[in-house]
Amino acid sequence: MYRPRPDNPFHAKIYRDEAVTHLWIEGLGWYLVDARGREIVVPAGAAQIPREERLWGIPTSLCAITLGAHPIHASCVEIDGVAMLLAAPGRFGKTTLAAAAHLAGYRLLSEDATVCRPGERPDVLPGPALIRLRRDSFEQMALHDVEIVGEDPDRVHLALDASRRGTADPVPIAGLVLLRVADELRVERVGSQEAIQELWSLSFRLPTDEDRVRCFSGTAELASRVPVWNLYRPLRYDLLDDVLTTIAELARGAVREGPGQ
Repeated sequence: MYRPRPDNPFHAKIYRDEAVTHLWIEGLGWYLVDARGREIVVPAGAAQIPREERLWGIPTSLCAITLGAHPIHASCVEIDGVAMLLAAPGRFGKTTLAAAAHLAGYRLLSEDATVCRPGERPDVLPGPALIRLRRDSFEQMALHDVEIVGEDPDRVHLALDASRRGTADPVPIAGLVLLRVADELRVERVGSQEAIQELWSLSFRLPTDEDRVRCFSGTAELASRVPVWNLYRPLRYDLLDDVLTTIAELARGAVREGPGQ
């Protein structure tokens, strides 16, 4: 059973047989995931918005893993044709930062979980086109090109306007930013060994030896091919533009240096 942090209640159980993974999510019911057959059966009768949002979590991650991809707990934005991952656990501001990137005109590729494809030129598979934003952040940000599709006491659920979604084509990864909280804005490059440790903690994996091997291989390959930085900043709305400018400069610098630098 998976039990995340207390401020984000979510309980789930996973059972696997030879063909199908059975995933139960509290409040929704059973998803049946046939990863090799590329089919997901969603729970009938469940509320549409949370059912669809959860579809893009564990069920899609299970399919992605079967196809050789590597899901990471990170939001992701496209800057000048390349992807920048913004990685952190909950309450570190990655969704707020992703929403600010959308507001600034960048394309939002994902807001909570990002599917990466390791390889010689790692890339990201976009989706879904939604933002689940804390209510306090939503009230502070005058977002446009979004539609409110659901609300609850803590979060506002937003769908991106069709004109801002782009295609499902993969986007090459320029770099990965680990979000930190500090009193001032600064950046430092992270070595491969530390990057593996950080990516391991943020990667989706099942508690099996086989999946641990898969996860370690994916994190090691990403850490060796993609530049990783710690980005320290205060959690302040008035500094979001400065943080985005810093991330954009990192992305453009990584493109100039080329892969593997």
